[in-house]
Amino acid sequence: NQLIARPLKEYDTMLSDKGFFRVHKSFLINLNHIRKIIKGMGTAVVMTDKKNIPVSMRKKEEFFNSLKGIMNI
Repeated sequence: NQLIARPLKEYDTMLSDKGFFRVHKSFLINLNHIRKIIKGMGTAVVMTDKKNIPVSMRKKEEFFNSLKGIMNI
């Protein structure tokens, strides 16, 4: 974990058009570094550094729609 000087919301605003997505109130991820998606009630992503990041229920649909846009599905 790393300490940041600004609220995560600011980073979300600055980076959302650069391939980042806020999947949870505490996590902003780089979509290019997703290694695996674990679907189900407790949806999570496994990043290239092997960390599991939860996807909040509130962000789940938006997250998958965002991935569809990137993958041109």
